[in-house]
Amino acid sequence: MTNRVASQNVHRTDPYAQQWHIWHAQRIEELTSPHGYLAPVSINWINDGQSTTIDGVPGTWSSENDVLIYTPDEGAQVHNAGTLVERPFAFVPSVFGEEALGYLDYGDIRVEVNAQTNLNDQDRHLFWIRVKDPDAERRRAFKGIEHFPIDRKWRLPATFRRANDDELDIHDSVVKTVLQSYPVLGFVEFDYEDERHSLVVSNVFGHVTVFFSDETTGKETYDIGRVLHLDPLKLDSLDAVDFNYAFNYPCAFSPYCTCPIPSRRNHLPFAVTAGEKTPEGSAQY
Repeated sequence: MTNRVASQNVHRTDPYAQQWHIWHAQRIEELTSPHGYLAPVSINWINDGQSTTIDGVPGTWSSENDVLIYTPDEGAQVHNAGTLVERPFAFVPSVFGEEALGYLDYGDIRVEVNAQTNLNDQDRHLFWIRVKDPDAERRRAFKGIEHFPIDRKWRLPATFRRANDDELDIHDSVVKTVLQSYPVLGFVEFDYEDERHSLVVSNVFGHVTVFFSDETTGKETYDIGRVLHLDPLKLDSLDAVDFNYAFNYPCAFSPYCTCPIPSRRNHLPFAVTAGEKTPEGSAQY
């Protein structure tokens, strides 16, 4: 108890620790929101030429010529952006890799519609539909996320170097039949124990993102790696990378995700004992 009180006192008086706790409280709030990554209850895949129904969602889904069509049941109260869906509704992918195509609401249930490049036919997409229920067991049972002690030593001096050419950072996924692909913004470069290291920085749906693994991966931290977000407004003037802000992938919390696996070039050959640890009851793929 004494150590906990002492730790709380440090957090109240140390602005660096205070800022981290504000950030992490916001992260927990987002994760535990009614349609956050603790709420998924199913993921449903549809290949070209297939038609299916989804438990708990009235209507039929069909894929033809790389277009996904949702056809509501008569009288079903399914909405898109607040508007009742009364006739067939089309979702059309437009990019290579993963793309969020929109969502539908059925009462408290949210139905997320996504497209993913087909690994076996890269001119086509696989469609996947994720159902989120605020009453999901994982959301009700959530107890927080363990993390390493906040330590300033993991805020390392760094620089950002923009990519010279158009490049895609292509990843395998926890789902073996799909590819993940994101535009490369550049590289964050830093020294650790007298060695130079570089991590690819990608644009992931508008977020400046680093996917990485290290020597804690699969041990103290989640099986595939962790994630860092960088401030897009300060990217070109970046002077540090702070691994205290490393956080878990969504797939650490739910078996209904399609997270990218960090590429080999984003593996750090040392233990990053900072940031979030593997959550209790983590999902397995």
